[in-house]
Amino acid sequence: MPSFRLTPALSALMLGAAALVSTPILSACQPASAFTRTGPESFTDSLRGRFSYDGVVERYTLEERMAHYGVPGVAVAVIEDGQIVFAQGYGVLQAGSDAPVTADTVFSAGSVSKMATAFMTLNLVQSGALDLDADISHALPYWSPDASAFGDAPLTVRMLLSHTGGLNLHGFADFLPGEALPTRAQTLNGQAPAEHDPLRIEARPGMSYRYSGGGYTLLEGLIAQATGMTFEDSAEQALFGPLGMSRSSFANPLPEDYGDIAKAHDRNGAPAALPRGYEAFPEMAASGLWTSANDLARLTAEMINAYRGQSGYLHPVLGQQMMTQVSPSEHGLGPRLEGRGESFIFHHGGTNNSYRTWMEGHLATGDGLVILTNGANGMDLAVEIRNAMNDVMGWTVNPVLDVPSVRLTEAQLARYEGVYSVDPDFPLDLQVQMAAPPFIFDLTIYLQNGQLMASYNGGQNGSPLVPVAPDRFYITDFSLRSGVFELKFNTNALAQVTSVEASMASAETVYLPAS
Repeated sequence: MPSFRLTPALSALMLGAAALVSTPILSACQPASAFTRTGPESFTDSLRGRFSYDGVVERYTLEERMAHYGVPGVAVAVIEDGQIVFAQGYGVLQAGSDAPVTADTVFSAGSVSKMATAFMTLNLVQSGALDLDADISHALPYWSPDASAFGDAPLTVRMLLSHTGGLNLHGFADFLPGEALPTRAQTLNGQAPAEHDPLRIEARPGMSYRYSGGGYTLLEGLIAQATGMTFEDSAEQALFGPLGMSRSSFANPLPEDYGDIAKAHDRNGAPAALPRGYEAFPEMAASGLWTSANDLARLTAEMINAYRGQSGYLHPVLGQQMMTQVSPSEHGLGPRLEGRGESFIFHHGGTNNSYRTWMEGHLATGDGLVILTNGANGMDLAVEIRNAMNDVMGWTVNPVLDVPSVRLTEAQLARYEGVYSVDPDFPLDLQVQMAAPPFIFDLTIYLQNGQLMASYNGGQNGSPLVPVAPDRFYITDFSLRSGVFELKFNTNALAQVTSVEASMASAETVYLPAS
C-alpha cells in the first residue's frame, strides 16, 4: 500500500531530532574562512554541513557522502547570471548497476513539481486563460467546498499558488507498481483508491498559511479545464515546449521505455518500488513531475529571468509577483522566499518516498542551483552539496555558521527550564511557517544529564540546545535546508524569563511562560 511522506524538519522536535543527526565521515578540516572560489566542478571535494565549530569546518567528498547516505545517483546543475554554466550527473541509475546518471537522467521531482505548475499557471494568466483573483471555489464540476465552509469567502488561484486558501491535504501517498491510481476527482474527494481525506477548506481563505498539495491538485483541474486538454498535454504545450524541457513529463506512471530513468532507493540505499523500480505520483501538479538536471535548470533560469525582465515566456510584472511574498505565507506565487539584498532567493524542495530534489534561484545576481537524487536520504546529501556549491561559487546565500565554544554552568542553564506557550498577540505575518505544528505547541525546556533540551512533545525526545551566547542557543540537529533554528531567552532584572524568541530562516515567533 502507499506510504505517506513526512517532513523530517516538522517531525524532529516532536518525535526526537536525534534521527536527523548523521555520524560524520571526516575527510578534511580547515578554517571556515580559508575557502576561495574555484568553480562548480570542484564542489565534489568540498561538501560540508551547516556549522563549523570554533572556526573549523569539516569537508567531505561527494563519493563519501553518497555512500554514507545510501544515495546511488545525483545530478546537479548551476546557473550564473541567468544562464546554465554547469550540469553533471554522478553515480548510477540503480544500485548494483553500472548505467551512469547524466545531466539528462530523469528523476521524480516531488513538490518541485509545484514550481513547474506555478510558472505555467502564470503564463496562462498572462494569456487570459486563467484569472489570479476570480473565485474558483465552484469552477470544477467534480469538486466544491462544503456549503458551510466560509461560503462568503472567495477561493482564488492566487491563494492556491501561495498556500493561503485555508485548505487541508499537505501531501499525498506514492503508489507502488501495480497499484490502482486515483483520478483527479477521486483525489479531490478522498475516494478510493486515494487514501486520504477529501479536500476541504478548514480556515478562512486568504487569512492563514496552510501548505496544501491538494490546492495544487485543484489548480491542476483548473488548468485542464481552461486549456481543454489533459494536464499532461497542457504542460507540454504551455511549458515544456516553450522552455525546451525535452526530458520532462507529468506522465504517471512514467513509461518504462522513457529511458534514462533514475530508479528509487530506500533509506538503506536498497532498490525500491520493484519490479519497475519507481513509484507513480498521480497528483501531477503537486508532485508528479519527472525531470532532469538540465531541464530543471532551464525552468529555474527562466524564473530568474522573468523576475529580472529578461524572459520571453513571462512578463516581468508577473515574474515579480511570483517572487513577492503573499502574507502570511512564506511563499510568493509558488516558490518559498527568503533573504534580502544579494541573499534574496527563491527555493523549493521535493520529497517523494524514494527521491529528493532541490531548486533555488538568487534573484539579485541571477545565479541558481538544482540538485536531484534517487535516494530517501537525498535531502541530507543535497544540503551538503548546496553548502559546497555556495563556497566554490563564492555565493553568500548559505555561509558557514560558526558555533563558538561557550561553556555555561548547570545553574545558568537551569534558569531557562520551564514550559512556554506561543504569544497569542505575536503577528501572524512574522510567524509564517512557524504558525503551524509543531511550533504552535507548547515548548518545553528542560535539563537532561547537564544538557539543556527543547521539546514540542511534552519534554520527551528533545533536541540539545547548543549555546552561542549566555542567552542564545542553536538547535543544530534540526534539519533546516537554510537558516538556523535559534532560541533567545529574555530575562528581566529579577532573573525571570519573560519570553523566548524563536527564529528560523524567514520566520519567527515568541513564547511566553505558560501560566
